[in-house]
Amino acid sequence: MKTIAINQYGPSTAFKPLELPQPTPTADEVLVEIHAFSINPMDVAGRQGQLGAPFTDQWSFPLVLGWDFAGVIVQVGANVTNLALGDRVFGALASAHAATNGTYGEFVATGTEELAKMPAGLSFDQAAALPIGGMTAYYGMTHSLDLQPGQKILVQGGAGGVGLFAVQIAKALGAEVTTTASASHRDLLLKLGVDQVIDYHETSPADVLHNFDAVFDTVGDVATGLKVLKSDGKLSTIAAQPTRDQQHDQDKQVAFQFTQGSSADLTALADLVVTGKVRVMLTTLPFSAASVSQAHQTIEGHHTTGKQVIHVKD
Repeated sequence: MKTIAINQYGPSTAFKPLELPQPTPTADEVLVEIHAFSINPMDVAGRQGQLGAPFTDQWSFPLVLGWDFAGVIVQVGANVTNLALGDRVFGALASAHAATNGTYGEFVATGTEELAKMPAGLSFDQAAALPIGGMTAYYGMTHSLDLQPGQKILVQGGAGGVGLFAVQIAKALGAEVTTTASASHRDLLLKLGVDQVIDYHETSPADVLHNFDAVFDTVGDVATGLKVLKSDGKLSTIAAQPTRDQQHDQDKQVAFQFTQGSSADLTALADLVVTGKVRVMLTTLPFSAASVSQAHQTIEGHHTTGKQVIHVKD
């Protein structure tokens, strides 16, 4: 099968097209023909050799990176009963996938824990953009923060891959949403329903926001988030480890989020997209080493608005 792989850790230009054997699913797995995959910051860290266990437990070179994907099931393991040949599915691989079983290729073998059927009206490109970024945001709003209608939330970093999902999911849940972003993203975020956009280059949220019920931090600024939060509010961060003092700031609940999404969560997230409550912002690129390199460069340069998706086949 065709893959985009690396033979050593290094720069984004290290990606090369490589023919590798098609993976073989176990009895508890399915084989998916990939139609699209998306690229995440963790892919960049993997390429640079910055991920440790459990990610690298089964890695060697050549290495096929990638976790997010959407495609069609072409083989079903003997123990799998909830999925069938021909099902259109999307999801994310387990963190410790084998070296040649990443999603930067034409096929992938995967378990079903983080796999869901694609609803009608959702394209492969859209579906591939959802699993890690979308699920991180969805898990944060519904599980970590348990966001309720009418509550006030600050999303720090609303224009990134996770932030764009978070602000929309928060609005879909009935919250009052404020976010930080550069001035260039203000109009987009307002069109997506955000109530207030703060230009972090000009204003610190802590100077103008007070008594918020929840903060979702995607930029690693827990200190500012705590200043915005009310005494019994909740802060969830995906970009920093809160200090001991921060974890014991009054009665505030402060924690790093370990996302543990499920098939049911993926289905609920997809339904928000199909019903128009969440808009998937993505840049689609053709299946090539040059495209993967370009996407990595874009993410490294922090120039992304939404997701970078590689379209493999129609």
